[in-house]
Amino acid sequence: MSQNNKIIIAIAALAIVVGAGLFFSRADRNPGTDTSQADDGLELSQTAQAVAAAANSGQGALDTPNPLGEIVLGNADAPVTIVEYASLTCSHCGQFHRETLPKVKADYVDKGLVKIHFRPFPFDPYATAGAMLAQCVAPKARVNFLDILFKRQNAWLQSENAMEELQKLARQAGLSEADFVVCLKDADKLEGIRVMQSAAADELGVRSTPTFFINGEKLEGNRPYSEIKKAIQRALP
Repeated sequence: MSQNNKIIIAIAALAIVVGAGLFFSRADRNPGTDTSQADDGLELSQTAQAVAAAANSGQGALDTPNPLGEIVLGNADAPVTIVEYASLTCSHCGQFHRETLPKVKADYVDKGLVKIHFRPFPFDPYATAGAMLAQCVAPKARVNFLDILFKRQNAWLQSENAMEELQKLARQAGLSEADFVVCLKDADKLEGIRVMQSAAADELGVRSTPTFFINGEKLEGNRPYSEIKKAIQRALP
């Protein structure tokens, strides 16, 4: 394994270790706890402080924009908003993106009725790395990059060197090798994902992926298209 890969995996693993600490400590957290600092006592980045400020102002996790930039599919004025929390290494998430999302897109997104916000909820180093990279590619390429990662999920995850395969996919999305390494060493990106994931778990009770919110209605797991369609129909004006 190359030195770069070792560095990348170490960074991503650290993210998961810290995130897991937050996850298991949530049950003991008081609602009035000061969120200007992380649970481990480390000062939060500007990105994390922005999310915390939004939460303290009464703006919920669903309505607080992704501090790293929303990844959105669909018309901004669509009457129905779906927020998906997903992990790039989750097989059920991959199945949704490969089989169900194209139907939602054809029936609702392309007709201007639904917009989908894709938000990260990574459970492992590779998912964390992928989520960071999705925020580093050009904004117009982000939806397509996620689509490729999910469609080729089995290929890159089951390869002999998943990180090298991930790097190849990132290169196709416009990131050079130097960009790839810089992105995965970006503490602000890491903190933004970590805080967003923590807010989703704390406020919205997200515990597994995929978890969807369709105009606020929560659906857990890779539901059949028929169930998602019914929830969309209920949300339409």
